[in-house]
Amino acid sequence: RADRSRKDRVQMTDETPFRRQVFFISGFDPRGALFLHKNCVTETDKWSERSGHTVKTGARKNIDKLVRRWPISAELPNGKAETTFDFLQWDDIIREHWDKRDWMIYLQNLRVIWRLAMDGVFFRTIRESWPIAIVMAAPASVAIIHGLGVLLPLIGLIGLYFFPGIVGKVIAGLLIATGLFGLWWIRKNKDRYKPEWNGRIGMFANKMILSRDAVAGLDARLDQMADHIVASIEAGQPDEALIIGHSYGTALATVVASRVLERRPELGKRGSPLGLVTLGQTQALSSYRKRRNWYHDELARFAAYPDFTWLDFSSPPDGACFAMINVLDFLPDKPKGMPKHLNAQFHRIFTEAHMNEARHFRMLMHFFYLHANEIIDLDSDLYDFVLLIGGAQKAAERYGKRPNAKPYFKKD
Repeated sequence: RADRSRKDRVQMTDETPFRRQVFFISGFDPRGALFLHKNCVTETDKWSERSGHTVKTGARKNIDKLVRRWPISAELPNGKAETTFDFLQWDDIIREHWDKRDWMIYLQNLRVIWRLAMDGVFFRTIRESWPIAIVMAAPASVAIIHGLGVLLPLIGLIGLYFFPGIVGKVIAGLLIATGLFGLWWIRKNKDRYKPEWNGRIGMFANKMILSRDAVAGLDARLDQMADHIVASIEAGQPDEALIIGHSYGTALATVVASRVLERRPELGKRGSPLGLVTLGQTQALSSYRKRRNWYHDELARFAAYPDFTWLDFSSPPDGACFAMINVLDFLPDKPKGMPKHLNAQFHRIFTEAHMNEARHFRMLMHFFYLHANEIIDLDSDLYDFVLLIGGAQKAAERYGKRPNAKPYFKKD
């Protein structure tokens, strides 16, 4: 009878699903919860078909003005898992700052790139993660090329009449050709680089960093997110709770995580279920500023929690992120190994054909963090978005043995 009772307890333990809570903060994307839920449905279905194991995303529910929620369930070789996925909304704030006039975005980014240069962000980015410096400069470059595309042909047409001799006519013809080529190149490559989208992010980042209240309603929204996370963890007692930020959402996720730790310091200790995951980080747009600001004050709080789980995934080919950059470098005594920087190694989880497509359409690679792997290995420490949000293992355990990656482009 004792043996049978022990067997029943083991069986009950084996059938108890791993319980996870995800608190997701999107990038500067006005599409909101509808887009992300559709992405989860599509990518978990793809992953299940490729792996032969079931991970399923359920229906979306409106909890309140802050939260859109959906369940994710999984049956995997290492156990069952149940995830409550909370999409923390701030897309209403994004839409208030989403100027639809592309030409105005390009013009205003002349001022943005100047501000980034004066604040020390742009030239430091060139030294330490140069691909995103190109992305940062692209909107202003489009404005300049558009201007030259009109000005040079105009000068050339005037020159055809006034420039003396054959040499003068050749120079006039070259001016016309150069200007028209610039306009053609912009038109041809606009969809590849999305300069208007990146320009909006640059404008918002510059405004947000001015003060806590520079963006109306944002600071209060971040407090609401932190309060929701604390209450959800206390009510649900999950095995794992992950704050996940993607793209510009990483800047907000770090602030929210910092405020959660301020409210509940015990969540920052070793063994805590809470962790922070930043995907394709762009928070260096804020932390690279030479003058200390409110964002630095928020980040400084992490210094008191050296055992806190913070996984930062980035990829050198992703030109829209700061690859393996430590945003806590400004701290005089920064925590060792936190954040833990990990190369997403897209070349190991996506096919060569898909990688080549992303090398052409540059922004596609920035969304690879949210896509199902094409090459799946359940027992490895390869990055896997579906296992991150739906697997039966803590992220800290799956990636615990991976060494902390060094900055890829930064020269010591």
